Amino acid sequence: MMKISKQVASSEHRAIANDALKDEDNGAWLAGLPHSIQAVWLERFYWIRWVDRLAEQDQLVQQGGRRFPAFYQAWQRLRHNRTLSASDQNWQVLKQIANCWYQSNNDNHYRIEINAWNCYMEAILDYHQPHLRVTTLDEYECMLARLAGSCFKLLPFLEDHQRAIAGQFGIIDQFYNNLRDLSEDTHQGICYFPTTLLASFDVKREEILDRTCFQNPGYAHLMEFWVTSYLPQLRRRHLGLVATADLHPVWQHLTACLLSRYRRIEQVMQACRYNFMTFADQYWQIVEQDLRQQNGAPLTHLNATSTDPAAMGAAAPLTAKDQNIDAAMAASDWHFSTALM
Repeated sequence: MMKISKQVASSEHRAIANDALKDEDNGAWLAGLPHSIQAVWLERFYWIRWVDRLAEQDQLVQQGGRRFPAFYQAWQRLRHNRTLSASDQNWQVLKQIANCWYQSNNDNHYRIEINAWNCYMEAILDYHQPHLRVTTLDEYECMLARLAGSCFKLLPFLEDHQRAIAGQFGIIDQFYNNLRDLSEDTHQGICYFPTTLLASFDVKREEILDRTCFQNPGYAHLMEFWVTSYLPQLRRRHLGLVATADLHPVWQHLTACLLSRYRRIEQVMQACRYNFMTFADQYWQIVEQDLRQQNGAPLTHLNATSTDPAAMGAAAPLTAKDQNIDAAMAASDWHFSTALM
């Protein structure tokens, strides 16, 4: 099994948690791809994870830290000057970014990716805050879009016209990550549920954070709405990427793997009756089991040595069934019956 976590800064900095297992699960889809393709994706994943963990260290774990603000200012200098100053050469991530986007003096070619990265930096500043409160569902979706939506827009093997719709997929990815990480987040005093939504179900934010919410009947109703009503609406609005006919084969593979992971999160959470503490214990055991069962066999239909999209072959058009988002979720290849609960 390839060790994704060693290549994407899973344990860098004193962040909220060691993300090694999480990143092994998130990156398992890369295992069968050619190394040349893995390298392109792993570089972007490294940037995203490294910065996220640096911000967690400075703004949540050791509040008042100055490394992330310094990194942010160095990024702004690179963005405006289009070259990395001598004083900023110590930031390895920025050196990689400079080599990728600014080396050829044709940074306009990477304009969408540069803007997406800058949006991600600004979102981290706004949302990696102690005692953060989200008021409305619209604010919550805005947060998802600015964080993971921005990240998805700067991922490889996308045409420029596909980046906006990839960003919408990122909204769904962040929702499922938040659902999966409820126990971890509440342990750190983080609650992303909109306060107006909590009030409509007579659930207090403090009950979520101190984990007494399970004794409140309103919590079960809140989670039923969150997972069985609001989430399907969110999917239908933002998962249009799976119906994109010219989607690169690597992205077809990625979206299929993500839908499978989403299904696993949803099914295990429902099996645990929305008790996110029980979920955390059970879910990561299941992840370890699933990772052990993967044989790492190469994906022959993607087994090209070039990162050129043309060398990968044309993307096959999706069927009408695949274009139905809920049907695509239901058809994902992870089923609860395979889990050991």
